[in-house]
Amino acid sequence: MRRIGYFLGATLGAAILFLIISFIFLRPRKVTTNEVEVFIKTSDFLLIKNVPPIISFDIPTPDVRLGRETINKLTYFSNRNMSYCKADTYTYFSKELNKYIQTYYIDEIGSNMTSTILEFGDKDKDRTIWPDMYFYYNKSHNADPTYGTIDKPLPILHFRSAHPALRSMRQNNKDSDSVYLKERYTENVKLYLEYFIEKEDFKKLFPDS
Repeated sequence: MRRIGYFLGATLGAAILFLIISFIFLRPRKVTTNEVEVFIKTSDFLLIKNVPPIISFDIPTPDVRLGRETINKLTYFSNRNMSYCKADTYTYFSKELNKYIQTYYIDEIGSNMTSTILEFGDKDKDRTIWPDMYFYYNKSHNADPTYGTIDKPLPILHFRSAHPALRSMRQNNKDSDSVYLKERYTENVKLYLEYFIEKEDFKKLFPDS
C-alpha cells in the first residue's frame, strides 16, 4: 500500500508540476480587445491577382522556407481548450507588395484555405469564374524594414474574394457577409498576437503593453 501511495503521490506531483510549468511558459500572451482593434484599424488591403504554386517537386527545387507549412504553438489553459494552436501558412514572393509574404489561417484552420488561395491565385484561371482576392496586412509591419524577407515575411491575416457574387472563398458565400468576415478577421488577429508574433515585434506595435 505504501508503494502505491508513493506512486500516486509522485504521479500527481509530476502532473501538478507540469501544469505549473505549462501555465508559466506556454500560456498565450494577454491581448486586449483594444490591441486587436488597433491592429485592424492600422491595416490596409491590396488586390492580389496571382499566387504562384510552390511544391517540393518543382525544378529547380524551391527554398524550403517557401510554400505551405503548418506551424504549431504549444499552449495550455487557452480559450481554445487544446494543447496547441495551429496555423496553416503559405509563403511566397508577392509581386504586388514587392516582398515575401506569409498568409496565416488560424481561426479557419481545417477549411483548406491554402488550396482555395491557390485556386483564386492561378495565373491561368478563367477570370469570368475566378475573381482576384484582397489580402489584408498591417501597415506598421509593412513599413518595418525587418519584414518582407524570406526569413521574416510580411504576415497576411485576412483575405477575401474581390467579387463574392462571382465566387466566394468560403462556403455559403460567406465573403458577402461583412459581419462574418469581421469576426473571422478579428479572431485571426487575436490568435496571431497571442501565439505567433515575436515578443520584440509585439512591443513595437504596443510599446505600453
